[in-house]
This record gives sequence, C-alpha cells and structure tokens, in this order.
Amino acid sequence: MKKILAILMVSLFVAAFAWAADDLFKKIDQDSDGKISKQEYLDAVAGKFAKRDINSDGILSREEILAVDKINAEKFIKKLDRDNDGTVVKKEFMDTAAKQFRTLDKNADGYIDAKEWREAHMAPKSPMFILFTF
Repeated sequence: MKKILAILMVSLFVAAFAWAADDLFKKIDQDSDGKISKQEYLDAVAGKFAKRDINSDGILSREEILAVDKINAEKFIKKLDRDNDGTVVKKEFMDTAAKQFRTLDKNADGYIDAKEWREAHMAPKSPMFILFTF
C-alpha cells in the first residue's frame, strides 16, 4: 500500500510540474503559434528581470534576489555576474537568456517547441530554472 501511495504521489508531482511547464509555455508563446521565438523568450525574461528589479535601477542586487524566493543568491550571482561585481545587470541577465535559448532550441530552428520545452523542464538542473523559477 505504501509503495502504491508513493508511486501515486510521484505521479501527481510530475503531472503538476508538467502542467505548470505547459502553462508557462502558453504565456510566453504570445502569438499562440505553438512555439516560442527567441524574441518571445527574451521578452518573457526581460519581464522577469523587471519584476525582480525592485528599485528599477537595471541591476539585481543580492537583496533583490533574496527578496524573491529562497534561492541560493550566491550561486545565482556567480552564474550570471560576468564582471564579478557582485550584482547582475540586465545585460548579463539577457545575455544568459539568449545563450539558454540556444541551448533549449535543440533542433536549432530558431524556436522552442512544446516538446523541447517539456524536455528541458523535466531535465535535472534545467537551465530554465535559473530564469523562470526564482
């Protein structure tokens, strides 16, 4: 019985995660053509940056990152902070997003389709997490 319950719980978790990924896909796919263009992706990422940039100075400080969620701010900054000044400016954030778009676009057709999106969301340590889950 415990084994069945554990399997059911894992199945529900995976289903919920997939649903959330699909919902986010639809939000980013602004023209509803079933794929995310680079511009749609970058627009969504820019919106995330603006939402997180509490004082609208174009820089994500350690405090702004920590105010959002319980993420590892040090790891986040280390990954995105190209000039090692301890903050993440919008250009660093957007450059990382453009690089990640190329990674997510597995078939290099200039779009992230629903399959590529789901596969990326289900992969451990998905590159999308750093941009869309903090």
